Amino acid sequence: MDYGQTGGPQPQYTPGMGGGYGGPPPPPPSAEPGRPRGNSLLVAALVILGMIVLGGVVLVIIAAVGLASGGEGFGGYGDKVGVITIEGVISASGEQSLFGEALGGVREVLDQLDRAAEDDTIKAVILRINSPGGSAAASQEIYYEVKRLAEAKPVVVSMADVAASGGYYIALPAKKIVANQATMTGSIGVRMSFMRFYELADQYGVEGGNITSGPYKDIGSPWREMTPTEHQLLQGMIDNIYDQFVEHVAESRGMDVADARKVADGRIFTGAQALEAGLVDELGGFNDAVRIAGELGGIEGEPEVQDIGGRASVLDLLGASTRAAASEVLQQAAEQVLRDVRVEDAQQMMQMPR
Repeated sequence: MDYGQTGGPQPQYTPGMGGGYGGPPPPPPSAEPGRPRGNSLLVAALVILGMIVLGGVVLVIIAAVGLASGGEGFGGYGDKVGVITIEGVISASGEQSLFGEALGGVREVLDQLDRAAEDDTIKAVILRINSPGGSAAASQEIYYEVKRLAEAKPVVVSMADVAASGGYYIALPAKKIVANQATMTGSIGVRMSFMRFYELADQYGVEGGNITSGPYKDIGSPWREMTPTEHQLLQGMIDNIYDQFVEHVAESRGMDVADARKVADGRIFTGAQALEAGLVDELGGFNDAVRIAGELGGIEGEPEVQDIGGRASVLDLLGASTRAAASEVLQQAAEQVLRDVRVEDAQQMMQMPR
């Protein structure tokens, strides 16, 4: 008798003898120990790291080939049109990144305008505006910085859905203003809003007030009615800011101040109406603005476009054609890594219950 895996006696097989056993017993399982899980994970990590390094080398090679063949290569080489996007309410407030960079608000826009001015490869700049306006002071701050940039290189404005009030203000220094036919723009004017709930508070017996150092320190307080003198003071401030706005419209659009006031009554224009009123120069979209900026910047052929922003990826450092080739290479490399049997083994092990 033989002893199998269970330890019990097993019938002995004799070749050539007829019997109830149709063949030899199955071989015992292999005693080869399985591969340690840690080794597979280490191999997978090394494979992924190697592919990342390989991808970086490929990017450098592609960029070098692009430069050698007269292409644009990495951003920073070759003539380009820079694009700065201004979207949302214009405000001086913003956040600060982990590394101290300005995120949002006027500071980020000013940083981008400075970068566009200092980059000699950017021959023209497009301001892509999609904003209903906002703070008067913040709009003025951007206006003066755009004006400074426009003295150094051509600036073209591309209006999206809306570029009204402060959104129109910051567009004024541009060499060309391009709007879509249905863009909402204009709204030239200034407003100040107040909420007064003292009558409602009186109905419920709620009293409130302020202790001030002067008669106008709590001007606009919701706890009392505004006096005629206070209203006059605030109206004078609004009128002063409005006059500054109108003067800048007249100066930038080549109008008399009196003619500028006729269109600066707060009304909203479509892009087509703004063209008739002399508030924009051409009707068109973003691609039209790119073409115009390229011509004003003296760029031959189709202009290369570079976004100027604080959230660029590594691929944004490349030109368009180089970026497309690099993306394809990285995608192929990622697919190759995922197909690697060692990575599959590691994934299976990580999914196994412990």
